[in-house]
Amino acid sequence: MPFKDLDEFFDPTLKLPVGGKTYVIPPPSAEVGLLCQRLMHASLTAQSGQQVDEEGLNQLAELVFDDEQEKDLYRTILGPVWDELLADGVVWPKIQHIGQTALVWVAAGMEAAAQHWEAGPVGEAAAPTRTAAAAAKSTRARGSASGTTRTTASRRQAAASPGKTS
Repeated sequence: MPFKDLDEFFDPTLKLPVGGKTYVIPPPSAEVGLLCQRLMHASLTAQSGQQVDEEGLNQLAELVFDDEQEKDLYRTILGPVWDELLADGVVWPKIQHIGQTALVWVAAGMEAAAQHWEAGPVGEAAAPTRTAAAAAKSTRARGSASGTTRTTASRRQAAASPGKTS
């Protein structure tokens, strides 16, 4: 049985109506898709109170964002729609909800994104928060590392320095 051409029935975009206009978010690159999946997995693990192993804890610490990093994440996920939203004067809470919905879409699919969209703004992004990271640290197993983490900048600096390890 031959398969139909994927382009005949598959739309890889996300269309979100805001204020009478529909914004079409393009499909993410593989790299962005994998990042979104890591974010969602780390967030769900920490928020559910599950024990986070050392590797997972390190990944979670790397994925906690400050406000600028959160904006960068949305800018990355939304692609050209980010600039379009700013040019149209869309307010930050709406951009944040659009970005969160796009993150859920990339990580968990269209149905999950639709549920998030319809739920309305609920505060923090689906990405890990400082609170989730703190909760994850509190579940650290005995005998594990000291619990200190590096900032993204210090990790990059350490990785670039010869003879240094993170």
